[in-house]
Amino acid sequence: MNSQTGDQAATPGIPGPPSSLSGLDGPVRRLFEQIAGPPASSTLDLAAIGAALVELAADVEYLARWVERLGDVSGFLPIHAPARGPRLMIVHRREGQMGAVHDHRTWVAVTPIVGLETHRRYRVTGVGAAARPELVEQLALVPSDVVTLLPPEDLHDHGHLAGNGRPAYVLIMTGD
Repeated sequence: MNSQTGDQAATPGIPGPPSSLSGLDGPVRRLFEQIAGPPASSTLDLAAIGAALVELAADVEYLARWVERLGDVSGFLPIHAPARGPRLMIVHRREGQMGAVHDHRTWVAVTPIVGLETHRRYRVTGVGAAARPELVEQLALVPSDVVTLLPPEDLHDHGHLAGNGRPAYVLIMTGD
């Protein structure tokens, strides 16, 4: 497991008790139940969230319908996107396509279901008009790898570098 953060840190967006999970399929409901911390919890266990996400990603047979639904286009589909609380989506980038450098302003966990995902993390150097993203780390993620990030160390991009294996379908979970 790859992780750019410590196992626990105080942060907004801590998973609380499941709100309305009854309508979710079993595997997705189990994921959200696994990551739900006690309401009084003041720490976020990104290692546990990452491990739970990897467990869901390993259920390739269950996720096949999401992969088929997304098809071979660059884009994403929400799997569970409530108005408040953690969200889960499936994302795919076609051969040679990387997403824009971005952050989520909350915690994030990323793991491939199938394929090879390039994940790059950046830091901003300089100030004002001279500010530029500088590459800090580049990882080649395969199924069972996970990256977790916390603000302000969450500036990243991900997708597929041309000629580097089969483009991935990835699960991305973000905090509130």
